[in-house]
Amino acid sequence: MTLNRFSLLLLSSLLLTITMLLVSIYYFFYLPGIKTEILDQQQQEYNLLYSALSLSKNSLTTLCYDYAVWDELVEYVGNPTDDFVQSNMPDNAFEAANIDAVFVIDTNNKLIWDYQDDSLKSSRSSLVHLFHQQNTEYFAILPTAAEIASQTVSSRSGYLVFDGALIYFSNTTILPSTGHGEIAGSLTMVRLVDKALINDISQFSLVKFSIEDAQTSTSTSTSTNKMQEFFSLKKIETIAPSHNWLIRNTFDDQVVQVTLHHKKVSLPQLDWVSAISILLSIVLIVSLSLMALSRLLIKPLIRFNKSINDSSDDNFISKMASNHFIDELENVSYSFNQLLLKFNAQQNYLETLTVQDSLTGITNRRGLEAFTKRIIARWHLENVGFSVMMIDVDNFKYFNDKQGHLKGDDALTAVATSLLEVMAQYDGLAARYGGEEFCIILADNHHQNILKVAEEIRESIEKLHISNNIDDRDWLTVSIGVVVVDDKLADVEKYNFSDVLQHADEQLYLAKQAGRNTAKVTKFGD
Repeated sequence: MTLNRFSLLLLSSLLLTITMLLVSIYYFFYLPGIKTEILDQQQQEYNLLYSALSLSKNSLTTLCYDYAVWDELVEYVGNPTDDFVQSNMPDNAFEAANIDAVFVIDTNNKLIWDYQDDSLKSSRSSLVHLFHQQNTEYFAILPTAAEIASQTVSSRSGYLVFDGALIYFSNTTILPSTGHGEIAGSLTMVRLVDKALINDISQFSLVKFSIEDAQTSTSTSTSTNKMQEFFSLKKIETIAPSHNWLIRNTFDDQVVQVTLHHKKVSLPQLDWVSAISILLSIVLIVSLSLMALSRLLIKPLIRFNKSINDSSDDNFISKMASNHFIDELENVSYSFNQLLLKFNAQQNYLETLTVQDSLTGITNRRGLEAFTKRIIARWHLENVGFSVMMIDVDNFKYFNDKQGHLKGDDALTAVATSLLEVMAQYDGLAARYGGEEFCIILADNHHQNILKVAEEIRESIEKLHISNNIDDRDWLTVSIGVVVVDDKLADVEKYNFSDVLQHADEQLYLAKQAGRNTAKVTKFGD
């Protein structure tokens, strides 16, 4: 065999070996990794959309709860007046909160008052009729007789398909601000998932999607009966430019189609001309260089894919290493990390909405309840004492009637800001309890210290000089009821936070009886 023939044979063998090696790497390592990565990304987009829709619905539930658990609304159901509606439930307030419909219904399921945006006014009778559509065990908007008899807060919320559109609904029993007492009826709020809300959710979740009436949609040729339910959380198994799900009612044939449009939609195609060119170039240089370059390409992709796979187990997405030998991989890592930062920022924002009062900016009742769970746990397990203050703005109804709802909102915001400034010096939490009531929890349980803090709060509110001429006083004032929980109290396990709160309410009542603009302090159990 001549040297020329041997060289040609060796070169052909080397070319064939490297080709088979590249093909093996491509089909057995590269493509499966990329496919898994795209599937995981599409699954993550679906999970993000699911979470964003749920969080958006939860914000409606919180707002409905804040309105329903309200002494003044209880009085209004018993004695409806136009003054109450004009002062406390103006249309512009619901428009600002993106609420499309509000219904106040008594315990006999009689409609007392309603508000509907122009987009739903033509469907008023149908929407009211929908409330009484309780012919399935899986669907009920209004409270049942058992829930009314419980005399405590109960809520119902979910999604409905109405006139070819998706709506959120939330219903909460109407009862006093304490959360216990005689139920006067129920409050229902409705939010239409329209294009504006879809755009907002898309911006927050970084996911592009659309919602259409499935009975008129032409985006898919498959039968809607074969589509999965959106809230089934079934895993995505095939790569596609978009995936479709259904949201349907359990009591009629109304259904909408949710379409999620993915960012990565297909596997990369092998360019044989480029592959052969690269292969010939590598053969001319050295076969070992090809192996080294392959390792530099494959390993980062495997790590990238593993990081995404691991995130599906614990719902935590870690940043990618940004130091790569190849610039394109470094750019991809940087872009991924930037996307992750944006996602975390949006996630934190959505979580903040659930525990922050939308008017005053301080902690709302939901956040207060989460904080009290930790305080009560320490009290029960470690005998750690604490103090609770209930603060009520004096004659606030008179203030609202005289100066208007917007001035009332400004006054509540100023009071909340003053509370935060005072509490910045102490170990505690200030929260809006509901309406014009605020609640403060302090880690201190020394009687004199707590009395000093209460007086400091009372004086700081009066020094705001918010005009409210009543009871021979020039300025808006507050009354404070304080209860101090001893760290040596026996049998603490039999008490809960509602017991402490009741004592604070009693002291607040005594402060009101004493002429307002004062603080009353007692020891828990006395």
